[in-house]
Amino acid sequence: MKNRLRLALALLGLAATAAAQSNPSYHPTDQEKRQIRAKMAELGRLLEGLRGKPLVEDVEIYHKAAQWILRHEAEEFFRPEYVGHTLTSLDRGIARAKELAAGRPSWSRQKGRLSRAYRSRVDGSVQPYGLVIPDSYDGARPVRLDLVLHGRNATLTEASFLAAQDAPKPIPPGQDFIQLEVYGRTNNSYRWAGETDVFEALAAVEKQYKIDPDRIVLRGFSMGGAGGWHLGLHHPDRWVAVESGAGYTETKRYAKLADLPSYQEAVLHIYDAVDYTLNMWNVPMVGYGGEDDAQLQASLNIQEQLAREGLALPDLRALFLVGPKTGHRFHPDSKKESDAFLNRMVAARRRAPERLRFVTYTTEYNRCFGWTVEALEKHYDRAEVDARGREVRTRNVARLKLEGAAGEVTLDGQKVRGSVFEKKNGRWGAAAPLPGLRKIHGLQGPIDDAFRDSFLCVRPQGSSAPLDLFATEWAKWMRGELPVKDAAAVTAEDIANRHLILFGNPGNNRMIERVVGRLPLQWTRETITIGSKSFPAAEHVPALIYPNPLNPKRYVVLNSGHTFHESEFRGTNALLYPRLGDWAVLRGDQVVAAGLFDDHWK
Repeated sequence: MKNRLRLALALLGLAATAAAQSNPSYHPTDQEKRQIRAKMAELGRLLEGLRGKPLVEDVEIYHKAAQWILRHEAEEFFRPEYVGHTLTSLDRGIARAKELAAGRPSWSRQKGRLSRAYRSRVDGSVQPYGLVIPDSYDGARPVRLDLVLHGRNATLTEASFLAAQDAPKPIPPGQDFIQLEVYGRTNNSYRWAGETDVFEALAAVEKQYKIDPDRIVLRGFSMGGAGGWHLGLHHPDRWVAVESGAGYTETKRYAKLADLPSYQEAVLHIYDAVDYTLNMWNVPMVGYGGEDDAQLQASLNIQEQLAREGLALPDLRALFLVGPKTGHRFHPDSKKESDAFLNRMVAARRRAPERLRFVTYTTEYNRCFGWTVEALEKHYDRAEVDARGREVRTRNVARLKLEGAAGEVTLDGQKVRGSVFEKKNGRWGAAAPLPGLRKIHGLQGPIDDAFRDSFLCVRPQGSSAPLDLFATEWAKWMRGELPVKDAAAVTAEDIANRHLILFGNPGNNRMIERVVGRLPLQWTRETITIGSKSFPAAEHVPALIYPNPLNPKRYVVLNSGHTFHESEFRGTNALLYPRLGDWAVLRGDQVVAAGLFDDHWK
């Protein structure tokens, strides 16, 4: 009861803070906006001569920072200093542009704190990240990297993020590792494209600097702690160690939800980190919360689940800490203990456990130290792999792949030879190529899954309110320009490389007309039929995700962007879970039917 009261008060406090921060106290003067636009124009002219050059993203991000804050000027100049942040960003961008034009980009060799950027494959946008480069870094030997996930900050913009990362703040004495501060497309708990941002930023750093892949630490606090639990447990073979402070590890209790439809209940298993607690077997982790912080519950949830799994601390490389008489912050003594633990794990380096124990609920999170779950018997039910060498026990697994040389494997007591294995009628054998459609990694739904990788929206003839809404929300909350084309402009390359998000109907969108006959619905001028249910087409519209009949390696989506909207983005990040599953039939804003396809997309 005490913890529930703390949680309720904390959520009320967060809601009040978010509401206050959404109404900025400062609006730039006309003179200030003219100054910003003049510098934007100067930087824009310089960028025109730099298109296609390496490192141009490190310049372009400063132009974007100004462009985006002006785009949302009614609420993103939170304080007077945001004008200064924006002008300083433009000055820094202009200086970098001149250096790059002269072939002397000094920042690529800079030590200390700095901002850099990459171009996202998701939407072609430029996204920032921050770095701390120690004086000891010489590029000759691979070094440790700490990847840091920031907490929720309702006043975060590109301009304020760049100002913080470029500030001449001293590096802590003795720090000899590179630190990566990700932007995460602002505040989404590193979900969807925010999750992609983490790995795209990491890949950009690994391309520019010499990073030891066996010494990458994941760290976060508050929303970053939620991200640490989520990314640490979903990708347990990626990190040498994980530090998660506060945050949350499940949805319903934290967001005070009840009585969800069954298809929404099922997809909570995608991001509810507590469901993946068993994966702590494979990665060292620190869980922390302050004694007086409601978000201590995140760590308690994990510990309670470990008990249900039959695991105790001696079984794990784990440390749970509680900051005495501490609220929503890291207690200094607890931080020292955590740092010492992380340092010991880094010294031991990332390594596969002798016995691997891995759990998942979706093929999106399907690999751990050489074993890949290629297909489930039933999505969103618990699936397990328990491997001692080549002796393996499974649960709810239909296809399993072992990296490396083929050989004999014992699967659930059955001896099988090969490297990819399939279970049929309860018997394992060497796998044949997948016949027909199957939910596999990157093609398992739900609708929101399409927006974590490269996608293209295809507009209908005439207007589309759902597309317009998606464009507005994507720009504000995911910090990118929505990629949109007319149906006639869609190319073979688009079909080969991007998920297609089609708006309209077969009569006003040529791309819908091309694919609708090969989708699991019937759509005429009079009727929409899906499964055994029919609806008048004049009043209803289908929303759906499915392997694209023109290229089954990519999705096609009908009439939907993200299935959560502005109120969820402004609320707690735990609300960013799918609302429609794999398919739905809508009448205006009302969901009249919705559900999930099975593992064969039926």
